[in-house]
Amino acid sequence: MEMPFKVDEGYSEDTRSQDGGDSSIGLESGVEELMGLVIPPMGRLSDAVLTLSEAERSEYVYNVLRTLRTSSIAAIVERLRPLLHIDPVAVLPPEITSEIFSYLSPSMLLEASKVSRPWRERTLDSRLWKQKFTAEGWALDMEEVVQFEKGYTYSAGTSKRRSRRAENHSEQRMQKRRARTTGNEDPADDPTGPSHPGVVPDSDARSWHNQQGAVEEDTEEERSNRGYGRDEEMRDAEPPFPERGMHENGRCSDRMDIRASNGFQEAPSNGQGSSQSSIFGSNQRSKGRMGNSVKEPPLVQSSISDRPRLNFHQVYKQKRKLEENWDAGRYKSFQLPHRDHPEEAHIECVYTIQYGGKYLVSGSRDRTLRIWDLETQRLVRRPLTGHTGSVLCLQFDDSEQEDIIISGSSDTDVILWQFSTGQLIKKIPHAHRESVLNLKFDSRFLVTCSKDKTIKIWNRHELRPGDENYPVRGVSGGGKCPAYIVDLSSYASPLEIEQHLSPKQKQPLAKYNTIMTLDTHGAAVNAIHIYKDQLVSASGDRSLKVWNIHTGVCTAMCMGHTKGIACVQYDGKRIVSGSSDNTIRIFDPHTQAEVACLQGHIKLVRTIQAAFSDPRGTVEDLEEEARAVDRMYFEARRSGAIPSSSARIHRNRDRNAGSRMPGEIMAYGAKIPPGGGGNRWSRIVSGSYDETVIIWKKAPDGRWVVSHKLRQAEALRAAGGPLIAQSELQHQAQQQAIGQQQHPYGPLVLPHNVPQQQGANTFPPSTHNPPHLQHPIPAHQLVQHAMQTGAAALQTGMNNLAAINHQLGNNAHMPNHHPYFYQGATNPHMLQQQLHAQQQAQAQMLQHQHQHLQQQQQVIQHLQQQHLQQQQNGAQPAAQGPNQNPTLVAPPVSQPNARVFKLQFDARRIICCSQDPKIVGWDFANEDEGIIECSRFFGAPT
Repeated sequence: MEMPFKVDEGYSEDTRSQDGGDSSIGLESGVEELMGLVIPPMGRLSDAVLTLSEAERSEYVYNVLRTLRTSSIAAIVERLRPLLHIDPVAVLPPEITSEIFSYLSPSMLLEASKVSRPWRERTLDSRLWKQKFTAEGWALDMEEVVQFEKGYTYSAGTSKRRSRRAENHSEQRMQKRRARTTGNEDPADDPTGPSHPGVVPDSDARSWHNQQGAVEEDTEEERSNRGYGRDEEMRDAEPPFPERGMHENGRCSDRMDIRASNGFQEAPSNGQGSSQSSIFGSNQRSKGRMGNSVKEPPLVQSSISDRPRLNFHQVYKQKRKLEENWDAGRYKSFQLPHRDHPEEAHIECVYTIQYGGKYLVSGSRDRTLRIWDLETQRLVRRPLTGHTGSVLCLQFDDSEQEDIIISGSSDTDVILWQFSTGQLIKKIPHAHRESVLNLKFDSRFLVTCSKDKTIKIWNRHELRPGDENYPVRGVSGGGKCPAYIVDLSSYASPLEIEQHLSPKQKQPLAKYNTIMTLDTHGAAVNAIHIYKDQLVSASGDRSLKVWNIHTGVCTAMCMGHTKGIACVQYDGKRIVSGSSDNTIRIFDPHTQAEVACLQGHIKLVRTIQAAFSDPRGTVEDLEEEARAVDRMYFEARRSGAIPSSSARIHRNRDRNAGSRMPGEIMAYGAKIPPGGGGNRWSRIVSGSYDETVIIWKKAPDGRWVVSHKLRQAEALRAAGGPLIAQSELQHQAQQQAIGQQQHPYGPLVLPHNVPQQQGANTFPPSTHNPPHLQHPIPAHQLVQHAMQTGAAALQTGMNNLAAINHQLGNNAHMPNHHPYFYQGATNPHMLQQQLHAQQQAQAQMLQHQHQHLQQQQQVIQHLQQQHLQQQQNGAQPAAQGPNQNPTLVAPPVSQPNARVFKLQFDARRIICCSQDPKIVGWDFANEDEGIIECSRFFGAPT
């Protein structure tokens, strides 16, 4: 049967246009219109056509299409377009597309967001970027995230209640407007009427956003109906959830309190981050017509469930910017205390620090602990005093459940403090026979180590026989338990324990008692680390030991360092240690193999912290990487690339920082690859007695390389200059004490070349001052010098008095052949008078020193006022004549040693302490407000 054929004669009797409305179906019709297409039944087609093959049918259809007009062919193509181009975002459920997009890299996701508005909404989904964040190996502070979202949920609910009230109020205003319009009043006179569409009451705007969401675009008809006849003032749309919610009574909401407690304040942007390039492009954003402020994307996104969620795309973006600052070495130095309050500083070197959140706790040779607020750089409360020796180690937990600081000292004591109040809770006297060098605690145990070569484990809660954390006694090779620990090895069940133990044995063991001692190290135990049920120790005997914390059995021992080990860290997969051999080494605890040796310091590596940023479930991945390296090694052996004779000296090869080259690997058969594993965000930070802090990062070939080397002395200068060396202060105090003894009412001794009060004797400047020290010094350093000098003088006097009292106490029990007794042995009353006179003389000396300190403070205050007046007047100091006071110059003080004792870093900062009384840090947020705002959600590096 032949099909009808019509020749195009150049005209048509069809009244419809060739491009008429039903001649095509636009792309926007989508799948719904495609499903409604009317397709002729198969019976209408020629049987001959249906019997043809697919290739023949295609040729047949092609020939038929060639007989049609161009407009008809275009209409057919438009009708077929939905079959040829299907938008998966429009067709597939969100769960499926999110799973598909999860396989794309962040840069590809951003490219996909340019396809269309639905694609952008789907690719910028907060849950998707949360997955990307954790996939990078970055940690999240989920407690902070939950608090943040809960605070905004409350604010949103309050806003909706206000919006409902605003609707009623708006309706009343509209009725009044209609009444005025009916009364022939000009609507232009009403500033809230339709002729002023740009002015919208806040309550109405919130009501609209809460009900309808943001307006994308108005049609021409809508604009004309609304009276949009001219340009109006551009205004930013109000977010659906207020950034700072308010209670109905006007007080701040919980969210505002949380933000304030975390110390995050809004400040004008300094624009430093605008030139930073990344996968997110420039930091520059479009600016409104009414201001020059650069706006960050909101931190909150609304969800389908109407519950606000943290915008993890913004969090991811700020984290990437922060990592770029680490790589580029962009940071801002800071110090504790704030340079305007030097009187809050420790008066001697700081041996230990720990910080978390907004607080830092430090311990010093001056025998005190101090709690600092990192945002204000000020002391939270008065220093904690209780130790009689240097504070060598500490750990704190400021949570409501713990609220504790535990410190160890060279006085052999361990003290427990309440963090929130600074009150001394408990003192464990003589916890060790010698100095307590390090301590760690978790929710179950306190572990301390000492110069006496022992490790002690203490219970933090009451324990009864049979409890989960009750120590296991009697195990071969286990730790030593005291007599009050019951041996439960012969009891098979808790019922037997209950039946056979005496009432005394059933009594709970009080908190903070020694439950086990480990004493197999051959030298001082310098550092320890707890990980779950394992304990790792580092000793001066050059060994690292892994212990079972319940039995005290040593399960592994790693050897490799050639000198004593000073610091250690353990995360369950690898052990990282620093030593007096100036190296950092990484060990596999399962095989005791050394997989990396980092060489960059020239003196003792005193402190380290490592963050490998392992994604979840990477134990198997690490083992597979290690096996792949082993296969490469043995393949090179078989191929002759590595001579078989070199296998014997494999262990003696030069150490490297984790090379995977078959001829350079340091060990095979390990469960972690060379270098210990990790990714491009892995980081190790080490501090040394060479006065440097080194940031190590992973190179593309897996080696650890030096990313940046920070110098403690430079940070001290950048943060405000070093404090006066304590040794110099003690020397000055001693000289002043001698002068006070010889001339009790002599002239006031100030730093060299400092002008004194009118009428006071003036000393000439020292002739041995170095030229580089003859320069003006700021007033805050003068105050600092005076406070330190006075404190050192008083301390010296107190020490002298204590020594005299101690000597007098001993003399009372000494035999009569002591030379002192020859003069008045026959007259005991005369001896007592001599002792009393000596005590009075010493007390008068202390009083003179105290008056001396007050005079110094008065002079320094006077100098400060003069200095401020000069700054306000903008006057330069005039040249000094021979009869005028000399120019204010720095005292001849030697540069303090900057040996690094302890450091810690988090996602944003490195903070370390040294022989200088100040604590210094490097903030890699670099004053970027976006990074600072999001940094509270970044978890501790792992």
